[in-house]
Amino acid sequence: MKPNNLIEHTEGGRFQEVFRSVERITRADGVGRSALTHIYFSLNKGEVSRFHKVQADEVWNLYQGTGLYLYIWDGSESVVEKIELSAASGAFCYVVPAGYWQAAQPMGKKVLVGCSVGPGFEFEDFELIDPASAIAEGLQAKDPSMTKFIV
Repeated sequence: MKPNNLIEHTEGGRFQEVFRSVERITRADGVGRSALTHIYFSLNKGEVSRFHKVQADEVWNLYQGTGLYLYIWDGSESVVEKIELSAASGAFCYVVPAGYWQAAQPMGKKVLVGCSVGPGFEFEDFELIDPASAIAEGLQAKDPSMTKFIV
């Protein structure tokens, strides 16, 4: 499937769902989900994916572009981890654990990645960081450069 029907995403950038498993699973909390979902996700130069989290593991895969910086934070007093996905780094995928805050920005003009979520993604499992929240204030106090991924 070609990434030619991308639509605006709440976190920033554009996406297109390309796979949703017909296989269903039941999470530990009793909620049913597709076993796996996969999207294409694109960011242009100057765009960011704002800090958000989902309730499942998410695998980011680099497809096109110079690369992507992925920012991962567990929400504690720890520092934000910066991951580089690029040919130069030799890293083309990264797994963000369920419940971790994540944000991203392209290294060059444009980047196309794939994001697989299992159990499958549903918008009701998606949380965008609230700029007025204590967690956002704490993150900005810890690292002011993260502000661009919150507002």
